[in-house]
Amino acid sequence: MQLVKRINRRASRVAELMLAGGAALLLAGAVGCSGAPSQSASVTPRPLEGTSLKFSCSDDRLRALLEPMIRVWSHRTGARVEVAKDRMSATDAFDFGVIPFAELGSLANRGDLAPIPAALREPGHAYQWSSVLSVYRGEAYAGWGTQVFGLPIAADGHLLVYRADRFADPQTKEEFLKRVGRPLSVPATWEEFADVAAYFAEKDKRPSLPCLAADAERLEDLFMRIAACYDRPVRTGEGEENPESLAFQFRLDTGKARLGEKGFGAAGRWLASLKERGCTADGGSADPAEALVADRAVMAVLAMPDLARLKRDGTTNARYGIAPLPGTAATVNPITGVLAPTKLNYVPYFSGGWLGVVRRTGRNPDAAFALLVELGGPARSQEVVSAGGFGPLRDTHLEADHLLMWLGYGFDDARSKALQEALRSCVGKSVRNPTLGLRTPDRETLSRGLRAELLKVASGTAKPEEGLKRVAEEWDRGSAEAPREKLLEWRRRAAGLN
Repeated sequence: MQLVKRINRRASRVAELMLAGGAALLLAGAVGCSGAPSQSASVTPRPLEGTSLKFSCSDDRLRALLEPMIRVWSHRTGARVEVAKDRMSATDAFDFGVIPFAELGSLANRGDLAPIPAALREPGHAYQWSSVLSVYRGEAYAGWGTQVFGLPIAADGHLLVYRADRFADPQTKEEFLKRVGRPLSVPATWEEFADVAAYFAEKDKRPSLPCLAADAERLEDLFMRIAACYDRPVRTGEGEENPESLAFQFRLDTGKARLGEKGFGAAGRWLASLKERGCTADGGSADPAEALVADRAVMAVLAMPDLARLKRDGTTNARYGIAPLPGTAATVNPITGVLAPTKLNYVPYFSGGWLGVVRRTGRNPDAAFALLVELGGPARSQEVVSAGGFGPLRDTHLEADHLLMWLGYGFDDARSKALQEALRSCVGKSVRNPTLGLRTPDRETLSRGLRAELLKVASGTAKPEEGLKRVAEEWDRGSAEAPREKLLEWRRRAAGLN
């Protein structure tokens, strides 16, 4: 146990130490014992001497991790890289950058981006494309239409955190069994999640979940994750899927919004039920980590940056348990269109993560791609994950013998393994029909309308089916920034189709 604690205290510094060591080795090669540049260093030209590049990364946490890596690469190659926190846009002067998954469609649709070189995806290339989890290297995630423009650099992840001490209490377990008619356990389905939340809300005479109506972005993400499970039965195994059958927010034959269909309606009713059953508050913070720490929540869905904030003085309190995201106990039959019971249906939803992109008209695209390969390659991606706050990007990150990289969250052995297993489940490696978030050029307008209606549903001021129908009609009308004749094209390109 003492060894585990020492590892926990140090694991969050793995990336920093490795970077420092890399820089020291580079400097050692360039400086002699006397402190003066060695003869070999003074006569050996660096391959990108004189090259200047401007790099964008708007995520503070990721940028802080990447900057030391960029400095090491710059020293080795001679290239000068200016790092900025501003987002890439239509008018900036960035040569390349790391962008959120949702922003790739807008940049690619304008013709701003250079496709990633074919050689980069070949076996034997330093980036090791084939080891990236399959969802992150598909056209529906890293591409626009049938071309791939984004190089996966970092991933997100979500899991369920619950109060293990409350679940283990003998009196609570006995009361739950009498009241609900089944043993108290960590929810495997969203229906069970609602039952457990309602039980604790009644028992404690206060809400048992964070305030969902206080953060529209988190609310949209939660709604979509649940809708994904209700909307389609999970598919695994071999065999080609028809992309047209994998449409999520939109039909790919007409471009019409699907928010009015049964799976989304079921997710909306589930959301409304939390308010009706007293599980959520009318006000307060929606921050799930804060709610857990302040003893204002018994369960919460946490993203990886939220999870990292539970750690105090190098360890995470033993009262927190880790579990995979639930699935649903019903899903829509694709043939009959009927919402039918099922044992457990979990379909992953991917809406986050960061992609490296290179501007087509930028200075020295080859150098830009070379740096992105360095930042997203096997070694650096492991450092990013080990630093905490980011999910698994590669198959190796989920292997049992790579457990060390997850110890930085401050959990003991058992919970560190539970964390890795929960993330493996969240990614759903065997699932062949995952869902993805909005990423069309009009996504901000679409999300704004959906979030406004979901807030009403979560607060009990709107009926789910009526609200979702209104949003679907708005999405189909188009706007000045999204003319109707472009809608179908954008929906298909976002799904990796032409």
